[in-house]
Amino acid sequence: MSASTTPSRQETRTAARDPTWRADAIPDDKPPVFGFILPGGGITGALVRDVRLANELADRGYRVVVWWAYERVHASGLRPQIRQHWLFHTARCVAPLPRGLSDAFGQWLNRFTHDGNRERFLQVRPRLLEHVMRRLIDHACEVEDRDRRLVRRFARQVAAEQITHFLPTLEILCPYVAAIKDRVPQSLRYVVTFQGYELYANYARPARDEGRLYECLRKAVARSDWRPIVVSEPYGRRVASEVGVSPDWMSAIPPGVPVRRPIPRGEAMARVLAEFPTLKPEVPLVTYLGRRSAEKGIDLLLYAAQLLRRQGHEMQLVVCGPASFGNQYSTACKQIADNLRCHVRWRDVVSDDLRDALFAASRCVVYPSIHGEPFGMVPVEALAQGTPAVVPDYGGVATAIAAEGRTGGLNFRAWDSGDLAEQIRRLLVDEELWERLSAAGPDVAEHYSVERMADRVLVHLGLPRRPDATLPQLDAARFVPPPASTRPAAETEAGPHRPVPFPCSAP
Repeated sequence: MSASTTPSRQETRTAARDPTWRADAIPDDKPPVFGFILPGGGITGALVRDVRLANELADRGYRVVVWWAYERVHASGLRPQIRQHWLFHTARCVAPLPRGLSDAFGQWLNRFTHDGNRERFLQVRPRLLEHVMRRLIDHACEVEDRDRRLVRRFARQVAAEQITHFLPTLEILCPYVAAIKDRVPQSLRYVVTFQGYELYANYARPARDEGRLYECLRKAVARSDWRPIVVSEPYGRRVASEVGVSPDWMSAIPPGVPVRRPIPRGEAMARVLAEFPTLKPEVPLVTYLGRRSAEKGIDLLLYAAQLLRRQGHEMQLVVCGPASFGNQYSTACKQIADNLRCHVRWRDVVSDDLRDALFAASRCVVYPSIHGEPFGMVPVEALAQGTPAVVPDYGGVATAIAAEGRTGGLNFRAWDSGDLAEQIRRLLVDEELWERLSAAGPDVAEHYSVERMADRVLVHLGLPRRPDATLPQLDAARFVPPPASTRPAAETEAGPHRPVPFPCSAP
């Protein structure tokens, strides 16, 4: 993009101070400019997905700008050329100060503290975390009425950056973009991505506020400019059933996973032993990586490990990942393991290098989610290293181990620790099965690569793969929404798990 279309930092600061300042509309022949709202804190999977997408778009030559909500993650991995702003800080839900001062205090604190320390502060205070989450829901549902100052500031920044296409990471952040659509001079459009509403619904439900949250999300969809994206077709059916978005008004585009060079197993085991020196290299390693939250079903894996041990199958268990939304479940899992006399190597956040090494060194990776997982990036990352994954037959994660006629893992009956033990046993004793799944894993992972995710999103938006390329030669009617008067109704009578069509499922 030429320098004339990129606002300077001085112009951006001027726009933020002067409410009368107006940026020129982007000429029709200029490439689009992408905006993201990224949530700091415990929504790790959704954040990882959108950081990868933002980086990929920037690498292709698109200009990308991000706004941080809740927290700003210092170790986000965003490309240096991606400009970053604040939308608001979580402190506005805690500090007894005016919102502007709370944001300023929170941003100052964010600048001088470590990501992990800030996250742990809330994890050990579950009542405070519950209060914050409910306040965040209130804020999103009523932003246009209750925080006009934030809306005006956000609109000025978006105008100064000349954003044309907005991709908020979480569906609950879409009302902030909807609130400024008519406040910027350029044509501003956004798409809703469903990949985490259920975590907010868990906090809205005790206060009987779930209906208001879903109404807010339906309004965000109604004001959007493309069909909403869901990260898997099973998750789309859940959205249709619970939120009430019409099922034929959604498009399934799975998250992207970096397809890295597979690590030789001997080299991977050496790296793992350096971090876990008590492991025995000759004993099969079974690994879980992900959030240590109640919806992840780690206790099922502990019961399965005990069943296998009683059957005489030797294995070692490693569980890695941060505790999110409180430490209660993580503490309970450690207590369960102690009572089962199940020796588990626990670890919080691990580096990318150790993460890849664990995937490559493991006999299998288990992801026993219990809540209808939107997708499953962890199993796909394991498949990329040639390691089979064991996942439930429920939710979007059930489909993440297969693509294009190839399968790199096994399904177990959801919530059934006995069947989970049986599927792990098969991978421990059946060498032919293990080798077949291991060989297919990298091809399945390639189907879910970051590059393919970016291609699918750009096609969904009717944009070329690169700013200087021509538009894709595809049936535009599949991707461009019909006029508002012909859109499907917001409500649906779809019941749980009802098969529904997804006209824009990823190829």
